[in-house]
Amino acid sequence: MTHTLEKANVASENNSKNNSFEMNGFGRFSATAIPLELWRLGAGWVTHASIGIPLRMAQSVVTDSSMIPWRDGKVLMIVGSALLEVIDAWGPLYGKAMQVWLSRLGKNAMPIIDALKLDRVYGDWPPIEWSEVSALLDVEVPTWHDELKVERRPLGVASMSQVHGAVDMEGKRWVVKLLKPASMLRLTESIAAIDSAVCVAEPFAISKLARRFLRDVRSLCESLRWEMDLNHERMTMERVHDFIRAKGQKTLRVPLLHPRLASRRVIVMERLDGVKLSDLVSGKVAVDSSVRKNLAKKLLSELLVQIFEWGLFHADPHAGNLMLLEDGSIGLYDWGLAGELLEADRRLIAGILKAVMAMDLEKLIDVLAEMGVETKGKAIARDKIRLELRKLTRIVADAKAAGGAVPSIHELISAALEGAERMGLTMPAGLLLMAKSLLTIEGLARGIDGDVSFARVAGPVLFRASDPKWGDVLALAKQIPTMVSRYLRKE
Repeated sequence: MTHTLEKANVASENNSKNNSFEMNGFGRFSATAIPLELWRLGAGWVTHASIGIPLRMAQSVVTDSSMIPWRDGKVLMIVGSALLEVIDAWGPLYGKAMQVWLSRLGKNAMPIIDALKLDRVYGDWPPIEWSEVSALLDVEVPTWHDELKVERRPLGVASMSQVHGAVDMEGKRWVVKLLKPASMLRLTESIAAIDSAVCVAEPFAISKLARRFLRDVRSLCESLRWEMDLNHERMTMERVHDFIRAKGQKTLRVPLLHPRLASRRVIVMERLDGVKLSDLVSGKVAVDSSVRKNLAKKLLSELLVQIFEWGLFHADPHAGNLMLLEDGSIGLYDWGLAGELLEADRRLIAGILKAVMAMDLEKLIDVLAEMGVETKGKAIARDKIRLELRKLTRIVADAKAAGGAVPSIHELISAALEGAERMGLTMPAGLLLMAKSLLTIEGLARGIDGDVSFARVAGPVLFRASDPKWGDVLALAKQIPTMVSRYLRKE
């Protein structure tokens, strides 16, 4: 364990030294990073899927006669276990991707997720041994023996971190979160491979969309590097607490931090009691339908407030990072990945979202024209904007032809941003994390209540964030009959 910790520390320190280099837009290329990553991915797949699945099935046929007609769902359990072992072998980057993907699938996908037992991805990864935990605490927070009694059995194990319950000398309950050294090392290797791939691809990125994609990938890698330093998470949580106090917000709860025990690898926070939303979404915990509906609306609204009113938001709000607490509030933890948007950027993005949700192309043209003045110093002809929004126009036309079915928010905003990129409009630095967070939020809310309306809940938040003028207020008043009609039709 000590050897792994030393390797992880060296890799992380090298990343820290290189952060300024990376953040200035320059990449680091390693000739071995990409082939090694491909080798690890291939080895993980062959070992746990190509060989592992047939081997497990053969063993089950021998030991369990019910496997012969393949009737009892055990095959799906074998496949699901193999997939989780593949992701674990691949490393935390792929574990995080799987968490986000599952959160976005929605309620209809729950039966197959449950059959495969894939919901274990939220907090049931292989743990490190207690001896390793104790050694890590000794290195990172040497006084922990004097302050806490830590439970040996972990409360949960994520792809990159592990948490243990603890009690202090006054009987107050805490959670000790620590980064797993081997996972840190593996994430560093994956990021190095992605960085190298971006360096290789950059000379061939001729179009604006290709260059934007590479910038987004690099931005995501920088965010993941920050996640390997729990001091960054601690500072983010302190800022969130400031927002909560200033706004008098009572729906979301963020754990309080221990005043002394903290380091780059360990963070100690108060323990919140409740039901994980991953268990609620998967159906493991039964909740009344009225509670589900209220929870989905409240959750959606408060997470959107974070983005568009605070400007500081949780960038990884999947079901495993949220908890329904006993008092009805929502606990939100794991702030390692967070995003931030400036007020001007929030206003423009809120305007874009408002327009695309209403499928109002003329209003969207107004917003993009304003962006043109602010970012390029000159107006962009409306005809040019209309031309660059041809993909969005086609999506809206297809939706209307299909009887008014509303396309996904992700599809609409992606088409709008692609058009903006082709016009050379500068996109906000936090846009990638915001788009990722929005997509996850929408999928999570629909997983709780499949009938929740993103547009209806988001409308008031976006209206406030877009700095409405009197003309906007009058336009909203004119839309009230349509909004009432949509509500009655439960759109």
